[in-house]
Amino acid sequence: MKIGVVIDSACDLPRSYIDKYGLNIVPINLRFGGELFVDERDPQATMRFYQRYLANKNTEAETEPPEPEKIKALFLEKLVLEYDRVLMVTLSKSRSETFENANQASYGVMNEYKAVREKKGIDAPFAMRVLDSKTLFTGQAVLVHETLRLIRKENLPLEKLRPAVDTLSEKVYAHLIPEDLHFVYHRARKKGDKSVGWLSFKLGSALDMKPIILMNQGESRAIKKIQGFENAVNVLLDDTIELVKADKLLTNTICMSYAGNPEVIKRYAKYKELCRIAKKHGVETMLSVMSTTAGVNVGPGSFSLAYIKDE
Repeated sequence: MKIGVVIDSACDLPRSYIDKYGLNIVPINLRFGGELFVDERDPQATMRFYQRYLANKNTEAETEPPEPEKIKALFLEKLVLEYDRVLMVTLSKSRSETFENANQASYGVMNEYKAVREKKGIDAPFAMRVLDSKTLFTGQAVLVHETLRLIRKENLPLEKLRPAVDTLSEKVYAHLIPEDLHFVYHRARKKGDKSVGWLSFKLGSALDMKPIILMNQGESRAIKKIQGFENAVNVLLDDTIELVKADKLLTNTICMSYAGNPEVIKRYAKYKELCRIAKKHGVETMLSVMSTTAGVNVGPGSFSLAYIKDE
């Protein structure tokens, strides 16, 4: 019985990883000043996107969740023929309608899949489940990585896989450091993020204070404020190093992303230290280009890091 995993394009996994494990992507559309960009996790297109659009703070920008009919079409035209079971992991429903739209699409898929499979001579039943990750970006990445491990190594059936991943989603700690507070205050607020208020925006902009924003269980809040972007990133990396040393992570993965060229982060001495210590402790690290879905709301130059741990 073959199980497939579907993600939306907000999930910050490297493109090479997505291709290696055959993850299926539901694209999220972005509109900028009347132009349409389809986020399909193409790192080169994403880099061009950052260079062309996001530096202009005055450009009207909005993300559009995938429509139910498009999700349904992906399943009926492709996935129901390639898999017997599919789990779709979406970004937090507190920030997007993707989860609700996928749920709506699932009703049509389950009503129509049988005829599609029978035409191809497939008699076995098909099942799909939709999971709210309760997190964003790199948080989705660590959750999906563990989902794939549970499928490949633990061989969990779908009826056990979904509740296991749902339990893990409560323990995902996703962090974000914006380089420019303008984007979080003016754009992310429209998606329900209130971690940067008006006073924090004004004072932070004036004093170059960067919040470390934590997303956990569908809610976000600023947990630290550090002067200077590089200093803030180093503080977050250092805190993560201490967790690794203390063996506090529940799973052996740390995912990171940067809204720009990842080589910027790779040059940080603290990043190199994290990778070295993580490897020593058997923890895998991944760094990717941040999705445009994330970048449009948090701004170019932002950094994200996530892991799964118990309290």
